Amino acid sequence: MKKIAGKNISILLTASLMTAVVFVSVFAGGCTDKNGKSSLVDESGLVLSGKMPDKLPDGLSWYDFTEDTALFDYLTEKVGGYFMSDITWYAGRTWVFFTETEPQKPVNHIMSFDENYTADCDYVIKDEFGDNISLDRMVLGDRLYIEAFDFGTHEQYLYPIDENTGSISPGDKIVLTKSSQENESSSRFAFVGNDVAVLKQEKTTSIELVDLSSGTVKQKVSLDNLASDFYIRYPEGILCAGNNKVIIWGNTSANYNFGQIRYCLVDLETGNISALDEMEYINIPLRNLTYCSGMLITVTDGGVYSIDTDAGTCKMILSFNCSVCNRFLVNNSELKYADEDRLLFSYTSRYVGANQISFALCTFTKTSEYPAAGKNILTVASTEDLDYSISEAIMRFNRESSTSYMLFDNRYKANNEIDYANTDDTDRAMLSSLNSYASVSDRLAMDILAGEGPDILITNGANEQLSNKDYFIDLSGYLQNESGINESDYFMNVIEASEYNGALYQLPIGFYVDCLLASGDDLDSGNGWTFEEYKSMVKTVCNGTDPLYDHQLSFSRTEVATRLFSNESEKFITGGKIDVNCSDFNEILDYCSELPSKGFYEGKDVDSEWEDLMLSQEKMRVQPATIFGFYEFEAFSMNFNDPVICGYPSVDGRTAAVGSNIAVSISSHTGDENSCKQFLSILLSEDIQKTLFTNIPVNKKCAKDIALMEITEYNKNVAASEGVMFAKTGKAIDPAIADRYIGQLSTATTSGFVYHSISIIIYEEIPAYFEGQKSFEDVAKVINDRAQKVLDERK
Repeated sequence: MKKIAGKNISILLTASLMTAVVFVSVFAGGCTDKNGKSSLVDESGLVLSGKMPDKLPDGLSWYDFTEDTALFDYLTEKVGGYFMSDITWYAGRTWVFFTETEPQKPVNHIMSFDENYTADCDYVIKDEFGDNISLDRMVLGDRLYIEAFDFGTHEQYLYPIDENTGSISPGDKIVLTKSSQENESSSRFAFVGNDVAVLKQEKTTSIELVDLSSGTVKQKVSLDNLASDFYIRYPEGILCAGNNKVIIWGNTSANYNFGQIRYCLVDLETGNISALDEMEYINIPLRNLTYCSGMLITVTDGGVYSIDTDAGTCKMILSFNCSVCNRFLVNNSELKYADEDRLLFSYTSRYVGANQISFALCTFTKTSEYPAAGKNILTVASTEDLDYSISEAIMRFNRESSTSYMLFDNRYKANNEIDYANTDDTDRAMLSSLNSYASVSDRLAMDILAGEGPDILITNGANEQLSNKDYFIDLSGYLQNESGINESDYFMNVIEASEYNGALYQLPIGFYVDCLLASGDDLDSGNGWTFEEYKSMVKTVCNGTDPLYDHQLSFSRTEVATRLFSNESEKFITGGKIDVNCSDFNEILDYCSELPSKGFYEGKDVDSEWEDLMLSQEKMRVQPATIFGFYEFEAFSMNFNDPVICGYPSVDGRTAAVGSNIAVSISSHTGDENSCKQFLSILLSEDIQKTLFTNIPVNKKCAKDIALMEITEYNKNVAASEGVMFAKTGKAIDPAIADRYIGQLSTATTSGFVYHSISIIIYEEIPAYFEGQKSFEDVAKVINDRAQKVLDERK
């Protein structure tokens, strides 16, 4: 990144200081290089500029990375369909426990594989344990066990696994705990030394410390204050955390769309409970905690950390910048084994698309080789969680480039403000997100102009503040003259909707569509409604039930109004001037004022009501949807003919809005523009486009191929289920729906540019109008005054 001399950034500093927000980030620190210039370093100490050092700093090691599916390919070939329960590493071998999906009665397997993934034992379990006992999962303590639950006695068992044969015996069991008659499920537990800590959730919540040899309860620790003191509504799991300590974790809301996962440290001797994130030695985001090889582990964007709750330390044991790896796979994996030279992760996807990796074993092996030595450093940053495709492209670039090496700069993650006390407030979630993005945008603007920003930024796109030639390159010329793509093969409607004032500062690699899905049987023509047309449709097609409100997981009327403003923002903001004191904005607010004041799901227990809520949504002839891939379109097409993608109601009846979670920008001040464009070419290649599953590929052929793969997979399952007792049946899907899917996606043309700072102002001011406290003119004047100051500060 080149330093910009003489650039005045005091205005940006002022704007940043005015943004009141708590921004959670793993920060990069400052250092001084040999030339005396200030440089930034990542968490491991690598300098984020210049060239990679000829030798890694002391304490850092390079790791080879392998992503292996051989074991799972073997199981697919040998068994066919299977449900993977658990995978672990024990006694020098990889162990798996899974259930065949074809037989009507469960057939379980306990298998082990050597280091070359050659099977060396396969113990098959059919009906030896009877109908009452459910073999649930494989767990590792002082040895390997199968955890089971007896529905007849309500007892929970551990069956020891013979490490030579993989066998278990019905008569060889340890009674772990017994549940009440009302609770027909296993309790979560963790091995703590020679004991087992069992998470009991019945009339009260507690931990029982059970002697593994005798099955007696040695100690009981109450957890009744988890909700009142730490906001954990439903404890979901328990982990060992060292000597007589465990971690209890759970969500802070009954609605996963509002809450956050929180971890609490419980001292089993004293009964003391404390929030792990409030410990002084924890300076990283906590997620995906596991206990493995005697270590409490958390995996962040930057690498793998070991947490020692006894010593009060949190140390990095592996930096992802010191390995050519796929960060997405590791960030979404569970650590199964670790020593000084090797780390083994198991990746399992809960939601598997036809183009998606289901399982993988990811191994990091320490090596004396260091292929990145002396290469030019390119920094890539992301405001979002890195998805599989972006991670794969970074890995490919680092393997293929002979001159440059990409380091990940994680200073700009737009983590939401953590507010554990108000997680069920619908507007809190959206305001927190807007505040976070406003803060990140200010930081990025300042750092780029100061020569300390990233070379490449991956963002959710549609960020008006950063759409400026002072920050990023206009990629229109690259797309037309250098990329080598044929525009007819791409969703140009999406790319054009991403332009800002005729320039393409953020190139969408994939996209989603924010829309209403309707049946062609109910529409005369077009892909949008004016407000009057929409209200008429609600009466005639939806029986008076407005779909924009009734089936959104998190929308309040304030959020709906803010979204509708964003979809038409070019009407209200032109040439650096804003004016919402007009009939168009009044019409938006008048429509939203008729919606209920709270989101439909606010305060409801989504877990217990989920099935009823989803079934009622499926029956609606018009459904709000965010289409991230073929699945959402496919699901609607199973119930209604000729799906149509429509926009939200608007003054002029505009089409659906397009957005992107993976839009790529190149800094105007990068020192290696050619390498940055090489990375773009990798992202636009069919090999990478076909791997997208969190967004729709911007390449039409890849999007259609993925849809056809999904259809083929679904129809295969329908055929296999025909005539099978208790199997869920369905109707085969006509492959022609893939063409309609591509055609409908091509109609979405509304730009989803978000003025984050101005959206915050709208969020704060319009409730006074909804609640009758202020007139429209008074609210519009305040919005104009406040928002104009924001726009003026950016000039």
